[in-house]
Amino acid sequence: MKKFLVIIATAAAMLMASCSSKDSSIIVGGDSELDSLSYALGSNIAYMVKYNLGGVDLNFDELGKGIEDVARGKNSMSAEEADQMLQSYFMSPRDSVAFRSEAHRDSISYALGVDQGNGLEEARVPVQTKWFGQAMDDVKAGASAFGEGQDAERATMRIMQTWFMVDAPKMFLQESEDFLAKIEKDKKWQKTESGLLYQIVEEGDAEVRATKITDKVKVHYKGLNMEGKQFDSSYDRGEPAEFPLNAVIKGWGEGVMLIGQGGKIKMWLHPDLAYGPQAMSEEIGPNAALYFEVELLEVMPDITAEEAAEVEEVVEE
Repeated sequence: MKKFLVIIATAAAMLMASCSSKDSSIIVGGDSELDSLSYALGSNIAYMVKYNLGGVDLNFDELGKGIEDVARGKNSMSAEEADQMLQSYFMSPRDSVAFRSEAHRDSISYALGVDQGNGLEEARVPVQTKWFGQAMDDVKAGASAFGEGQDAERATMRIMQTWFMVDAPKMFLQESEDFLAKIEKDKKWQKTESGLLYQIVEEGDAEVRATKITDKVKVHYKGLNMEGKQFDSSYDRGEPAEFPLNAVIKGWGEGVMLIGQGGKIKMWLHPDLAYGPQAMSEEIGPNAALYFEVELLEVMPDITAEEAAEVEEVVEE
Protein backbone atom coordinates (compact mmCIF):
# COMPACT_ATOMS: atom_id res chain seq x y z
CA MET A 1 0.00 0.00 0.00
CA LYS A 2 1.40 3.36 -1.00
CA LYS A 3 1.97 5.79 1.85
CA PHE A 4 1.48 9.46 1.06
CA LEU A 5 3.75 10.35 3.95
CA VAL A 6 7.00 8.49 3.56
CA ILE A 7 7.75 6.93 6.93
CA ILE A 8 11.08 5.15 7.27
CA ALA A 9 9.83 1.61 7.87
CA THR A 10 12.23 0.62 10.60
CA ALA A 11 11.21 0.64 14.24
CA ALA A 12 11.59 -1.54 17.25
CA ALA A 13 9.56 -0.62 20.32
CA MET A 14 5.97 -1.39 21.15
CA LEU A 15 4.46 0.68 23.98
CA MET A 16 1.17 -0.22 25.59
CA ALA A 17 -1.63 1.77 27.27
CA SER A 18 -4.90 0.73 28.84
CA CYS A 19 -6.86 2.71 26.27
CA SER A 20 -4.99 1.22 23.31
CA SER A 21 -5.75 -2.07 21.61
CA LYS A 22 -3.68 -5.04 22.77
CA ASP A 23 -1.28 -5.11 19.84
CA SER A 24 -1.18 -1.39 19.06
CA SER A 25 1.98 0.69 19.23
CA ILE A 26 -0.18 3.85 19.18
CA ILE A 27 -1.17 5.21 22.60
CA VAL A 28 -4.48 7.05 22.53
CA GLY A 29 -3.80 10.10 24.66
CA GLY A 30 -0.38 10.45 26.25
CA ASP A 31 1.57 11.75 29.22
CA SER A 32 1.61 15.38 30.28
CA GLU A 33 5.30 15.60 29.40
CA LEU A 34 6.09 16.31 25.74
CA ASP A 35 6.85 13.16 23.78
CA SER A 36 9.36 14.37 21.20
CA LEU A 37 9.00 11.45 18.76
CA SER A 38 5.20 11.74 18.66
CA TYR A 39 5.45 15.51 18.21
CA ALA A 40 8.00 15.08 15.42
CA LEU A 41 5.81 12.57 13.59
CA GLY A 42 2.79 14.87 13.84
CA SER A 43 4.89 17.79 12.66
CA ASN A 44 6.11 15.73 9.73
CA ILE A 45 2.56 15.06 8.57
CA ALA A 46 1.67 18.74 8.90
CA TYR A 47 4.77 19.74 6.90
CA MET A 48 3.89 17.14 4.30
CA VAL A 49 0.41 18.66 3.92
CA LYS A 50 1.90 22.15 3.77
CA TYR A 51 4.70 21.50 1.29
CA ASN A 52 3.85 18.34 -0.64
CA LEU A 53 0.06 18.48 -0.83
CA GLY A 54 -0.22 22.16 -1.66
CA GLY A 55 -1.51 23.19 1.74
CA VAL A 56 -4.82 21.36 1.33
CA ASP A 57 -7.06 22.40 4.22
CA LEU A 58 -7.46 18.98 5.81
CA ASN A 59 -9.44 18.45 8.99
CA PHE A 60 -6.67 17.48 11.41
CA ASP A 61 -9.24 16.35 13.98
CA GLU A 62 -10.55 13.75 11.53
CA LEU A 63 -6.99 12.80 10.54
CA GLY A 64 -6.17 12.22 14.21
CA LYS A 65 -9.38 10.27 14.67
CA GLY A 66 -8.37 7.95 11.82
CA ILE A 67 -5.07 7.21 13.57
CA GLU A 68 -6.78 6.65 16.94
CA ASP A 69 -9.38 4.36 15.38
CA VAL A 70 -6.62 2.24 13.89
CA ALA A 71 -5.02 1.98 17.33
CA ARG A 72 -8.32 0.81 18.83
CA GLY A 73 -9.08 -1.49 15.91
CA LYS A 74 -12.29 0.45 15.25
CA ASN A 75 -11.49 2.21 11.97
CA SER A 76 -14.61 2.51 9.79
CA MET A 77 -12.49 2.37 6.64
CA SER A 78 -10.11 -0.45 5.69
CA ALA A 79 -6.49 0.19 4.72
CA GLU A 80 -7.34 -0.67 1.11
CA GLU A 81 -10.34 1.65 1.04
CA ALA A 82 -8.29 4.48 2.50
CA ASP A 83 -5.54 3.94 -0.04
CA GLN A 84 -7.98 3.91 -2.96
CA MET A 85 -9.68 7.09 -1.75
CA LEU A 86 -6.35 8.89 -1.35
CA GLN A 87 -5.11 7.69 -4.73
CA SER A 88 -8.27 8.93 -6.40
CA TYR A 89 -8.18 12.30 -4.67
CA PHE A 90 -4.51 13.23 -4.79
CA MET A 91 -3.68 11.71 -8.17
CA SER A 92 -6.61 13.32 -10.01
CA PRO A 93 -6.66 16.92 -11.25
CA ARG A 94 -8.72 19.27 -9.04
CA ASP A 95 -10.22 22.69 -9.72
CA SER A 96 -9.99 25.63 -7.34
CA VAL A 97 -12.43 23.96 -4.95
CA ALA A 98 -10.38 21.46 -2.92
CA PHE A 99 -13.36 19.55 -1.56
CA ARG A 100 -16.90 19.00 -2.83
CA SER A 101 -18.29 19.43 0.65
CA GLU A 102 -17.36 19.45 4.32
CA ALA A 103 -18.22 15.75 4.44
CA HIS A 104 -15.80 15.10 1.55
CA ARG A 105 -13.06 17.03 3.39
CA ASP A 106 -13.67 14.94 6.51
CA SER A 107 -13.57 11.67 4.54
CA ILE A 108 -10.26 12.48 2.86
CA SER A 109 -8.79 13.61 6.19
CA TYR A 110 -9.97 10.46 7.93
CA ALA A 111 -8.62 8.28 5.11
CA LEU A 112 -5.18 9.89 5.48
CA GLY A 113 -5.34 9.20 9.22
CA VAL A 114 -6.17 5.55 8.61
CA ASP A 115 -3.38 5.34 6.04
CA GLN A 116 -0.84 6.85 8.42
CA GLY A 117 -2.11 4.87 11.40
CA ASN A 118 -1.60 1.64 9.50
CA GLY A 119 1.85 2.80 8.43
CA LEU A 120 2.81 3.54 12.03
CA GLU A 121 1.43 0.18 13.17
CA GLU A 122 3.25 -1.72 10.43
CA ALA A 123 6.49 0.00 11.42
CA ARG A 124 5.64 -0.51 15.12
CA VAL A 125 6.34 3.10 16.00
CA PRO A 126 5.33 4.14 19.54
CA VAL A 127 3.12 7.20 19.19
CA GLN A 128 1.14 9.21 21.74
CA THR A 129 -1.79 10.72 19.87
CA LYS A 130 -2.01 13.71 22.25
CA TRP A 131 1.36 15.07 21.12
CA PHE A 132 0.91 13.86 17.55
CA GLY A 133 -2.27 15.95 17.23
CA GLN A 134 -0.80 18.91 19.11
CA ALA A 135 2.08 19.06 16.64
CA MET A 136 -0.26 19.12 13.62
CA ASP A 137 -2.28 21.96 15.15
CA ASP A 138 0.86 23.91 16.05
CA VAL A 139 2.41 23.66 12.58
CA LYS A 140 -0.88 24.65 10.99
CA ALA A 141 -0.92 27.72 13.24
CA GLY A 142 2.68 28.56 12.31
CA ALA A 143 4.21 27.49 15.61
CA SER A 144 6.23 24.58 16.98
CA ALA A 145 7.51 23.31 20.31
CA PHE A 146 10.81 22.73 18.51
CA GLY A 147 11.44 26.38 17.70
CA GLU A 148 10.77 28.56 14.67
CA GLY A 149 10.96 28.12 10.91
CA GLN A 150 13.67 25.88 9.55
CA ASP A 151 15.04 25.21 13.02
CA ALA A 152 11.79 23.42 13.88
CA GLU A 153 11.83 21.49 10.63
CA ARG A 154 15.43 20.40 11.15
CA ALA A 155 14.66 19.34 14.72
CA THR A 156 11.71 17.30 13.42
CA MET A 157 13.87 15.40 10.95
CA ARG A 158 16.70 14.93 13.44
CA ILE A 159 14.42 13.37 16.05
CA MET A 160 12.80 11.06 13.49
CA GLN A 161 16.13 9.98 12.03
CA THR A 162 17.56 9.28 15.48
CA TRP A 163 14.60 7.07 16.33
CA PHE A 164 14.45 5.14 13.07
CA MET A 165 18.18 4.83 12.41
CA VAL A 166 19.59 4.47 15.95
CA ASP A 167 17.10 3.88 18.75
CA ALA A 168 14.70 1.50 17.02
CA PRO A 169 17.35 -0.89 15.63
CA LYS A 170 18.93 -1.15 19.11
CA MET A 171 15.60 -1.98 20.71
CA PHE A 172 14.73 -4.45 17.97
CA LEU A 173 18.11 -6.15 18.41
CA GLN A 174 17.43 -6.57 22.13
CA GLU A 175 14.01 -8.03 21.31
CA SER A 176 15.57 -10.56 18.93
CA GLU A 177 18.29 -11.54 21.39
CA ASP A 178 15.76 -12.02 24.20
CA PHE A 179 13.69 -14.20 21.88
CA LEU A 180 16.69 -16.32 20.84
CA ALA A 181 17.78 -16.72 24.47
CA LYS A 182 14.45 -18.42 25.19
CA ILE A 183 14.88 -20.70 22.16
CA GLU A 184 18.38 -21.65 23.30
CA LYS A 185 17.07 -22.92 26.64
CA ASP A 186 15.40 -25.78 24.78
CA LYS A 187 18.03 -28.55 24.78
CA LYS A 188 16.90 -29.71 21.33
CA TRP A 189 18.74 -26.75 19.85
CA GLN A 190 22.51 -26.70 19.36
CA LYS A 191 24.58 -23.54 18.97
CA THR A 192 27.62 -22.87 16.83
CA GLU A 193 30.46 -20.53 17.76
CA SER A 194 28.91 -17.83 15.56
CA GLY A 195 25.63 -18.02 17.45
CA LEU A 196 23.62 -20.08 14.94
CA LEU A 197 20.95 -22.20 16.63
CA TYR A 198 20.14 -25.40 14.77
CA GLN A 199 18.49 -28.81 14.82
CA ILE A 200 19.55 -31.46 12.34
CA VAL A 201 16.45 -33.34 11.26
CA GLU A 202 18.31 -35.63 8.84
CA GLU A 203 22.09 -35.85 8.56
CA GLY A 204 22.17 -36.62 4.85
CA ASP A 205 25.10 -38.14 3.00
CA ALA A 206 28.25 -37.65 5.09
CA GLU A 207 30.42 -38.02 1.97
CA VAL A 208 28.60 -35.42 -0.11
CA ARG A 209 28.70 -32.07 1.65
CA ALA A 210 29.26 -28.43 0.82
CA THR A 211 32.70 -27.73 2.26
CA LYS A 212 33.43 -24.34 0.69
CA ILE A 213 31.40 -21.19 0.73
CA THR A 214 31.70 -21.11 -3.06
CA ASP A 215 30.03 -24.52 -3.46
CA LYS A 216 26.63 -24.40 -5.12
CA VAL A 217 23.59 -26.13 -3.66
CA LYS A 218 20.07 -27.02 -4.76
CA VAL A 219 17.58 -26.74 -1.91
CA HIS A 220 13.99 -26.53 -0.86
CA TYR A 221 13.43 -24.15 2.02
CA LYS A 222 11.06 -21.84 3.82
CA GLY A 223 11.72 -18.83 6.05
CA LEU A 224 9.65 -17.35 8.88
CA ASN A 225 10.03 -14.39 11.21
CA MET A 226 9.64 -14.36 14.99
CA GLU A 227 5.88 -13.90 14.68
CA GLY A 228 5.67 -17.05 12.57
CA LYS A 229 4.90 -15.16 9.35
CA GLN A 230 6.38 -16.82 6.28
CA PHE A 231 8.38 -14.45 4.09
CA ASP A 232 9.81 -16.91 1.55
CA SER A 233 9.29 -20.50 0.40
CA SER A 234 10.63 -22.49 -2.53
CA TYR A 235 7.97 -25.09 -1.71
CA ASP A 236 5.22 -22.59 -2.46
CA ARG A 237 6.91 -21.68 -5.74
CA GLY A 238 6.98 -25.37 -6.65
CA GLU A 239 10.63 -25.26 -7.68
CA PRO A 240 13.85 -25.75 -5.68
CA ALA A 241 16.35 -22.90 -5.47
CA GLU A 242 19.93 -23.14 -6.67
CA PHE A 243 22.80 -20.83 -5.72
CA PRO A 244 26.36 -20.70 -4.31
CA LEU A 245 26.53 -20.42 -0.52
CA ASN A 246 28.40 -17.11 -0.72
CA ALA A 247 25.34 -15.60 -2.39
CA VAL A 248 23.13 -15.97 0.71
CA ILE A 249 23.13 -14.54 4.23
CA LYS A 250 25.95 -15.76 6.46
CA GLY A 251 23.99 -17.95 8.86
CA TRP A 252 22.09 -19.67 6.08
CA GLY A 253 25.29 -20.78 4.36
CA GLU A 254 26.81 -21.92 7.64
CA GLY A 255 23.76 -24.01 8.49
CA VAL A 256 23.61 -25.78 5.12
CA MET A 257 27.25 -26.84 5.51
CA LEU A 258 26.28 -28.78 8.66
CA ILE A 259 24.36 -31.43 6.69
CA GLY A 260 25.05 -33.67 3.72
CA GLN A 261 23.15 -34.11 0.49
CA GLY A 262 19.65 -35.35 1.30
CA GLY A 263 19.79 -33.81 4.77
CA LYS A 264 17.36 -31.47 6.48
CA ILE A 265 18.03 -28.75 9.04
CA LYS A 266 16.10 -26.23 11.10
CA MET A 267 17.86 -23.05 12.21
CA TRP A 268 17.38 -19.72 13.96
CA LEU A 269 19.63 -16.93 12.76
CA HIS A 270 20.78 -14.09 14.99
CA PRO A 271 20.40 -10.73 13.18
CA ASP A 272 24.19 -10.60 12.74
CA LEU A 273 23.89 -13.81 10.71
CA ALA A 274 20.91 -12.52 8.74
CA TYR A 275 20.22 -8.99 7.45
CA GLY A 276 21.40 -7.01 10.48
CA PRO A 277 19.93 -3.52 11.02
CA GLN A 278 18.57 -3.34 7.47
CA ALA A 279 14.80 -3.70 7.08
CA MET A 280 14.13 -5.95 4.09
CA SER A 281 10.33 -6.09 3.98
CA GLU A 282 7.22 -5.83 6.13
CA GLU A 283 8.00 -9.34 7.41
CA ILE A 284 11.72 -8.75 7.96
CA GLY A 285 12.34 -5.67 10.05
CA PRO A 286 15.64 -4.26 11.31
CA ASN A 287 17.73 -6.63 13.42
CA ALA A 288 15.24 -9.45 12.96
CA ALA A 289 15.97 -13.01 14.07
CA LEU A 290 14.91 -15.41 11.32
CA TYR A 291 13.89 -19.08 11.19
CA PHE A 292 14.62 -21.42 8.27
CA GLU A 293 13.90 -25.02 7.38
CA VAL A 294 16.18 -26.30 4.62
CA GLU A 295 16.23 -29.54 2.66
CA LEU A 296 19.55 -30.06 0.85
CA LEU A 297 18.72 -31.76 -2.45
CA GLU A 298 22.06 -31.58 -4.23
CA VAL A 299 25.61 -30.35 -3.66
CA MET A 300 27.61 -29.03 -6.61
CA PRO A 301 31.22 -28.49 -5.45
CA ASP A 302 33.07 -25.49 -6.78
CA ILE A 303 36.06 -26.77 -8.73
CA THR A 304 38.77 -24.12 -8.65
CA ALA A 305 41.25 -23.65 -11.46
CA GLU A 306 43.88 -25.56 -9.47
CA GLU A 307 41.58 -28.50 -8.79
CA ALA A 308 40.45 -28.51 -12.40
CA ALA A 309 44.04 -28.72 -13.56
CA GLU A 310 44.67 -31.69 -11.22
CA VAL A 311 41.62 -33.47 -12.58
CA GLU A 312 42.76 -32.80 -16.14
CA GLU A 313 46.24 -34.11 -15.34
CA VAL A 314 44.81 -37.33 -13.91
CA VAL A 315 42.63 -37.81 -16.97
CA GLU A 316 45.60 -37.33 -19.29
CA GLU A 317 47.65 -39.90 -17.36
